[in-house]
Amino acid sequence: MVYKHILVGYDGSEASKKAVQKALDLAKVLGAKLHLVTVVPSPVPLVGELLVPEVITVSEILESAEKTLAKLAQEIESTTGLPVEYTVAEGDPAEEIVETAKRCGCDLIVVGRRGAGRLERLLLGSVSEKVVKITKGVDVLVVETRR
Repeated sequence: MVYKHILVGYDGSEASKKAVQKALDLAKVLGAKLHLVTVVPSPVPLVGELLVPEVITVSEILESAEKTLAKLAQEIESTTGLPVEYTVAEGDPAEEIVETAKRCGCDLIVVGRRGAGRLERLLLGSVSEKVVKITKGVDVLVVETRR
């Protein structure tokens, strides 16, 4: 199958950076469009809030994510010439990745997997596993990242 529109989940982690690189490599070879998506979890995790002197609002987090993705998209476009679109969403990361792929007509989703331990997966779940589980009609490529 020849993919024409590739969506890649990006959260700034090493796993997502590797996923972006894999998606970029595929897009170059296939002449496909690239679509980056970052999802701000809703509700926003409050871990460490007491250590932060000021409260950061969801809108500030979304704005920061928008700037980060815009910069990444511009870097990719300027170095490769490939067209890059991006979306910043709020909600369940796996669900928003899948919904964005459907809404944008993407035919491949690329996500990174950082290799969380069994306990961490049990407690927190895995975005990549959930994406694979809930996606219908769109192929999914999971890029492994070993610790």
